[in-house]
Amino acid sequence: MEKIRLVQNKINPLVLPVIFADKLGYFKKFGVPVDLTIAETFQFAQKSSFVAGDVDAMMGDLTFYFNYRQQGKDAVVTTDLTRTIQLLVKKDAPKKGLRIGVARKGLFPFFMAHDLKNILNQPEIVWVDNTYERMDLLQNGKIDGLVAIEPFITDILKSQPDTEILWHSKNSDKNMVMWCFDRKFYDNNGETVANFHRALEAAAQDFNALSATEKCAQAIKVAHYTPQAAENLRHFTFEEQHNYAAKDFELLADFLWQTGEVNQKYLAADCLRKVF
Repeated sequence: MEKIRLVQNKINPLVLPVIFADKLGYFKKFGVPVDLTIAETFQFAQKSSFVAGDVDAMMGDLTFYFNYRQQGKDAVVTTDLTRTIQLLVKKDAPKKGLRIGVARKGLFPFFMAHDLKNILNQPEIVWVDNTYERMDLLQNGKIDGLVAIEPFITDILKSQPDTEILWHSKNSDKNMVMWCFDRKFYDNNGETVANFHRALEAAAQDFNALSATEKCAQAIKVAHYTPQAAENLRHFTFEEQHNYAAKDFELLADFLWQTGEVNQKYLAADCLRKVF
């Protein structure tokens, strides 16, 4: 039985089930050997580590998966993830012609073609890859809104009370965030991967059952969050994991093919694996 090698960043709340499963014995309970390295900040070098074969699994939005494949990484998608992508705007901003700060890579073009086409009226897109830079532009009135994930959204709502959420990906009928595994690793360790997801689900649901105060306390004690960072989790809940939906996968695969972002069509039957 091979260990699952993981490198994840602590700031992203979606990593918490991994940390809790590791520290609180869920992986041991489900018989899952894991070699976990936790980074203290958002750093995306681990993506190339997945492509290079230094880690066995990654989480992220589904465009990451297609980027990996385009770079020659053979991988399969297992489950969906809790959705935290949100569009935040100034409360008094005009609804037409909103200046929206967005990262160049990612799901925004897809969402514009689907979920946001009836929400945003002739937006002006300002391409800014760094989330902190987008937050500064919003604070200084250079943009009217931005797209970001947690914990950044909660931080902005606290520090800039003149903002509000215009759209949340949880309100979508699609889930575009996922876990993926190296294909060879999955083929050789299918039951280990399934138990990995069962352990994450148990850890996440037990966290959901805690009171708001207990959630903060667990983040501090187990994940070593600062009290300030832990406060962002007071009302956080994890969505139930599912096998990744073929219709969602193919919707994005077709979009990326049609827009020239990928050089081949990727089929759900080849790229998805069921673990539940």
